[in-house]
Order: sequence, then C-alpha cells, then structure tokens
Amino acid sequence: MVSEHNEKSVFGKALVFTMVLFFVGISLGMFIESHRTSLIEKQYDELQFEVLDSKLRSDFYQLIEEDFCEIAVADNLRFSDRIYENGKKIDIYGEFNRLGNSLDDEKRKYALLKTEFWLNSILLRDKCGADYDTVVYFYLDDVSDDNIKQSQNVQSNILSSLKEEYGAGIMLIPLPIDMGISVVDSFVELKGISEYPTILINEEIKLEGLHSYEDIEKLI
Repeated sequence: MVSEHNEKSVFGKALVFTMVLFFVGISLGMFIESHRTSLIEKQYDELQFEVLDSKLRSDFYQLIEEDFCEIAVADNLRFSDRIYENGKKIDIYGEFNRLGNSLDDEKRKYALLKTEFWLNSILLRDKCGADYDTVVYFYLDDVSDDNIKQSQNVQSNILSSLKEEYGAGIMLIPLPIDMGISVVDSFVELKGISEYPTILINEEIKLEGLHSYEDIEKLI
C-alpha cells in the first residue's frame, strides 16, 4: 500500500509539474507574441506618420515650382530605405508568429502604407524626372503550395540582393495580394496578374514566375 501511495504521489507531482510548465509556456508565448505585436504597432504608427507626411509633401509639391523637386525626391529616397528595413523586420517577426492574428492585422496595415509609398514614388518620378525604378513584387502571404512558397522565397532573396546593390536607385515594394486590400486587388486585375510571384517594373514591365538576378537587372 505504501509503495502504491508513493507511486500515486510521484505521478501527481509529475502531473502538477507538467501542467505548470504547460501554462507557463503558454503565458510566455502569449507575452512574446504580444511584445512582437507591440513593436510592429509602434513601427506602424511611426510609418503612418511618415507616409502621411510624405503624401502631404507630394501634394504640396504639385502646387509649387519644380525647384523644390530635389528636396522632395531626396526625402522620398530616404523614406525608401527606412520602409525597406522595417519591412524586413516584420518579415522576421512573421516567421515566428504562432499565436493569434494580431500580427496579420499589422502586416495588412503595413501593406497599405507600402501601397501609398508606391503611389508617391510614381508621382515624384513622373513630375520631377527622378532617376529611380519602382520594382513592385506581388506575392501570396498565406501559401500552402510548396512550389510557390519556394519560388517566392528565392525571388524575394534575389530582389533583396538587387536592392542591396542598387540602394536608393530602386524602390522595392513587396505587396501581398491575399490580404483583402482593395487597391492592390484592383491593380492586380488591371494588369492581369495571375501567377505568383510576379514583378512589375515601372508599372509597365511584367515578369511572371521566377526570374534570375541577371534577367531583372537588364530591365532596370
């Protein structure tokens, strides 16, 4: 009887210990996830201010002499670098996202900011004759097909290498097409984009599927 009692006692302690570890793990996971989301929310608030500021500047520059173009283009180029670096951080956070959909909400907001930045870049390039190329990368954020996922990863790495090489000479704008963003959906329909990944260079040249560094470099 004593032996049986001891076995039950050991089992009970082990069960309690396991449950404690389980709940601690869940709590820690939720805390880490909340912390990641808070960081992205902070980035979003900062970027939202910057994009709105950039948009107001662009609207203002439409009304004044082109002597101010140099200032506007320089400001937009600096913002290009900031939005690119912050985008890489969100991608990293996304790889470790396991709890809830709050991170997806922030990614959707971030995609809206990138879309507005794209439109600002087109405006300044056309009005001021700015010497840069817009390279928009359309991809699926939630993808189950391993072939598409692999192609998107390879294409993303190639475009990142191009961005590192050309810096402010390229406005690299990755946009997810499956987040219910109407302006992105409309543009995808307008350009007849049906394969992913797809690259759009200067709103005219469409490259569907996977393309090499050399193939893209020839077109910019």
